[in-house]
Amino acid sequence: MEDKRFLEELVKRYVANALSREELDIFFRLMAEGKLDEPLAKQLDQEAGAETESVIPLRRQPWIAVSRTFRIAASVLLVLTLSFFIWKHNAFQLFGNTISVTTDKGERKEIKLPDGSTVWLNESSKMEYPRHFAEHQRKVVLLDGEAYFDIKRDESKPFFVGASGTTTRVLGTAFNIRSYHFLKSILVTVTRGKVEVERAGGAAAPERKILLPNEQVSYDVRTREIKKVNVNSANAVAWKEGRLLFDNESFANVIAILENKFDVKIQAEESIREYHMSAEFASTDSLPRILDLLSLANNLEYRLENNQITLSKKRRPI
Repeated sequence: MEDKRFLEELVKRYVANALSREELDIFFRLMAEGKLDEPLAKQLDQEAGAETESVIPLRRQPWIAVSRTFRIAASVLLVLTLSFFIWKHNAFQLFGNTISVTTDKGERKEIKLPDGSTVWLNESSKMEYPRHFAEHQRKVVLLDGEAYFDIKRDESKPFFVGASGTTTRVLGTAFNIRSYHFLKSILVTVTRGKVEVERAGGAAAPERKILLPNEQVSYDVRTREIKKVNVNSANAVAWKEGRLLFDNESFANVIAILENKFDVKIQAEESIREYHMSAEFASTDSLPRILDLLSLANNLEYRLENNQITLSKKRRPI
């Protein structure tokens, strides 16, 4: 049980707008569990100053009369305000024992899990995890998108990440998972430690791959083929530093990523989609700049009309 003084101090620091991001995460979790009801009510009573009606300033707001009825209403309003804040910013949405975290385009989030592990969620992503891990295991689900996991080691409680037909198992390590619904394959890349990636069995027996640093597993969602290659793992997590990096990426994947990022449609003949390329951009670069550089490097040209882009091979002058 959380210490009573700790809960009261947490509420006071919230009212003073002095909580760190990690402390805010704790505050919202405890509030959802109902453990802050008493300290919140006590804080409101202290601000009211007396049992009878009186006049007090409320967090630098205009002077108002505060009664017991008002304090009850204010307590309800505070909870509603916090709930709206969570919904408005699309942050930690609570459904029973599950917390759902999503990111918008151009948005990245850092998440502290109940065991002290850290997850960085890339843009256009969604992840779910329990408010409290089970006794013998820790499990989260990457429903869509990309995430970098830095997992706190606990040999008694292995850590699992489910993502589109794959399960990644670790004891304590750092790795990246890219599992966007608009891409044909899932990538798991290790930057530190060791992980085990398992493809769901279905009719066939499950297939497992063990990964060490600078190794990557690619799982084709359609063919269910799983293969391991050596990579520079730093490239897989360049997005954490605000870089859009393609490392020997198929043009088909590049097109899908740009379509999702900029809400456009890109048409290209099949021979272009089969190209493989490497390039790096800032995540803030405009679509025209990216297309200009990609076209120049791959002898292509593009046409933009009605929010639709057509890529084609550059014609040779006659």
